[in-house]
Amino acid sequence: MQKTNFDAIAIGGGLAGCAFAITLARAGHRVALLERTAKAKPKVCGDFLSAEAQGLLARLDIDIWQMDARPVSIFRMAAGGRAADAPLPFCAAGLSRLKLDEVLLQKASDAGVEIIRGESVTSIEFVPSGIEILAGGNHYTADAAALATGKINLRGYPRSTGKMTAFKMSFELTKAASAMLDGRVQLFGYDGGYIGASLIEGGASTLCWLADPAFMRRTNARWQAQLDALKQESPYIGDLLSGAKPLFERPATTAAIPYGYKRHEPIHDKLYPVGDQISVIPSFTGDGTSIALLSGVEAAHALLQGKSAGAFQRDYLQRLASQFRWANAIDMAFKSSMSRKIGVAAIGQFPALATQLTKLTRLANPAVAGIG
Repeated sequence: MQKTNFDAIAIGGGLAGCAFAITLARAGHRVALLERTAKAKPKVCGDFLSAEAQGLLARLDIDIWQMDARPVSIFRMAAGGRAADAPLPFCAAGLSRLKLDEVLLQKASDAGVEIIRGESVTSIEFVPSGIEILAGGNHYTADAAALATGKINLRGYPRSTGKMTAFKMSFELTKAASAMLDGRVQLFGYDGGYIGASLIEGGASTLCWLADPAFMRRTNARWQAQLDALKQESPYIGDLLSGAKPLFERPATTAAIPYGYKRHEPIHDKLYPVGDQISVIPSFTGDGTSIALLSGVEAAHALLQGKSAGAFQRDYLQRLASQFRWANAIDMAFKSSMSRKIGVAAIGQFPALATQLTKLTRLANPAVAGIG
């Protein structure tokens, strides 16, 4: 069994884990990143980058526009046969996590992080000197670590569970459908969940949708049946998917996602939960990327300043309080058919309303995080 010592270890190579590792490596620390997948795989996550996410990525020296990201300036909300458009308060971007994650891992490697792929963590032990981690039959030790496993929970470190199942699939659209979606992010609500769509690099489109238990039963948990049902329910989904070709054999899927979750209780002073392991905002906000990136950076700065994981969690979650209150309230309202119809009508009459609500569900002042 190989034993290797590091100053810090990121357990997970997604947005939060990479941000944590890059920040510490640039500060002169010896850092390892453990990623269970040997190669990139699609993840259940919207491929939507807000201005806040773009700013955070730029501070990590990543220019999304050099990666063929697609600009998004209009938000479209649809329900049934009606839809309304409103301007976003920023220029957003569509870029796949499949591409972004690999660029982040390469950026971490360039910063001096030791990238270890294809090894799943099987145990974590806390010892006087720090943390001992067993992964892939190898033994790693560090002064501290980030729990950055995203929506995958490590055994012994559970989160509360939710009722929704999330799906994500990429499609090659027809020219007409691509034109309809060009410059827009579209959100369609239905009884049982909602589905979001935007263009990504290469002209492809990402669709992410949620299904509650009743919708799962109604469609026999088959993703093709779910999309067929939604095409019948709204022309905005039917026109989008008419002639569309799936780019993967099956969608990425995650069950029991705890939307609205916050991990208040510390695990250990030296284990910093980040990304979806510390908080999970309702996905319609499109701000999960920002939150994940900032959590990794903030956890790294907390470690550099000698702040415990518990103190980091308290301060970080306090920062998210207002954003989560608005997001949870809108999410609850969105589950009502009548509220969705009223919402579309209100946006049609007062587009500035949607723009303002978008601002309220954004990460506040990410630039003050001290990233550099």
